Amino acid sequence: MDKVGQWGDVVEPSDLPMVRQVVTAAFDGHDPVAWRDQTGPVPDSEPQAMGCALALIADFVDQIDGPGACERGLLSTLSRAID
Repeated sequence: MDKVGQWGDVVEPSDLPMVRQVVTAAFDGHDPVAWRDQTGPVPDSEPQAMGCALALIADFVDQIDGPGACERGLLSTLSRAID
């Protein structure tokens, strides 16, 4: 999450604690959307911060599993959903 600073013009610093908690909930195996919905209304700026967090997670997956791993996994999942 320290890398979120690269999106300083997009991410509101006040959104970062919630983004950290949502990402943690996802890594803990919880449904992040359901978890977030329990905490109240989502401010307009928070979805932008979540998009940045997803980009960081995708980068992490690619570093661990090799370049393009996140894209391949996403496309595979979408393909199964369409079939």
